[in-house]
Amino acid sequence: MSLKTIFAIISLLFGTAIFIPYYIGLIQKKTKPHLFSWLTWSLLIGLGFVLSYKGGGGAGSLPFLVDGLLCFTIAVYALVKGEKNITRLDWIAFISALIIMIFYVLTKNAVVSVILTATIDFLGYVPTYRKSYLQPYQEPALTYFFALVSWVFSLGALGTYTFVTMFYPLSLIATNGAFILFLLMRRKVIMAK
Repeated sequence: MSLKTIFAIISLLFGTAIFIPYYIGLIQKKTKPHLFSWLTWSLLIGLGFVLSYKGGGGAGSLPFLVDGLLCFTIAVYALVKGEKNITRLDWIAFISALIIMIFYVLTKNAVVSVILTATIDFLGYVPTYRKSYLQPYQEPALTYFFALVSWVFSLGALGTYTFVTMFYPLSLIATNGAFILFLLMRRKVIMAK
């Protein structure tokens, strides 16, 4: 078994494990997903799988497929039992993400596509950041840590190393890392009050 295959397996394991603390939080009614974030991510990660696979990502593309399907199940849950306080900022981020997705689908330039993908992913975080500013305990930090680790190993599993195959996983590492820090800082502030 090659090192890339081992990295792909580890990435898939962490990519699946990210959902364990999230689903536990949903069952315990401690986690409250935002529909716009999870719908954006499920659509985007599905598109990310196609882009990575077509770009030569090989086994390193599989975490996109698994994560896209699992994100979609959370989006369905969020539709029924998720965050109901949807603000103008949430709508702006979601509609912007959808508009950028249209450009993403229409562009034939892989570099532009991967940059648009990272932008859409970031916009997906906006509603969750806004919600988590006031309610940082409604998002399990462990989920985002597992996601970060998954994408680190997916980089090691890539079949080819190009801007197109590496940029999106690198952006996911950065956004997950930033969100973890944000959650921990907000929890510290709230605990100090």
